Amino acid sequence: MSEQEGWHRVLKAFEDWIQYETTEFGPYTGYFSLENLRDLTSKERVSWMQSMYDEIIPGRVERCKSAGIAFEDFLPYMPDPTAREVVQSMIDLTQVLSDDILAMSDTIHAMKEEHEASGLDEIVPFLSDIAEAEEGIRHHMSLFSQGFGKLRSMGLEMPTME
Repeated sequence: MSEQEGWHRVLKAFEDWIQYETTEFGPYTGYFSLENLRDLTSKERVSWMQSMYDEIIPGRVERCKSAGIAFEDFLPYMPDPTAREVVQSMIDLTQVLSDDILAMSDTIHAMKEEHEASGLDEIVPFLSDIAEAEEGIRHHMSLFSQGFGKLRSMGLEMPTME
């Protein structure tokens, strides 16, 4: 693999991740509020939570880990220790994000169990936890821009995707 191919793999992994966030995960976030959940039947709410736990969140973790793998493959092409340190920090960030996303999954699973046992009004604390977790995830995701900016400031220009 060449440096150019490495850049393309990294950028493609991020493109896939952003696409997933927009088309798959994004629509499900509308139910992070109690008001929107009230519009669903109990069966629909459980189905939403189960889908988040079984499909949507695992897909999100997969995209995150794919970006980390692309960075790992790209690391040897970094020209100096400073650039390698930036890329390593981005690899580490994918692990932090994976852990954060998996913690959200655990919260959704616990919320589903509480909903099934006690009903809609009892899941309010879980919704607050999910909103807080998502805010942290979004913050961590924004840190990738800083990493790419640092690489650019070192003269490492990303090729355009074709």
